[in-house]
Amino acid sequence: MPLFTFYPCRPDGSSPAFETIECADDAAALVRARRVLEEHLSAAEVVVWRGERQIGAVARVAGDV
Repeated sequence: MPLFTFYPCRPDGSSPAFETIECADDAAALVRARRVLEEHLSAAEVVVWRGERQIGAVARVAGDV
């Protein structure tokens, strides 16, 4: 399975941490990004990369915590 890197980003755009997780494909990685966002309460979004290619980002909806 491909390895994806998840960057939980604070509202200012900084990312003090990252996680690498194997996922079946890009779509599964974006689903997993929602779970990573739920785990990192200070994050406003999670940006997902597969190698040097950005897959996408999942942002927190107003009122989520």
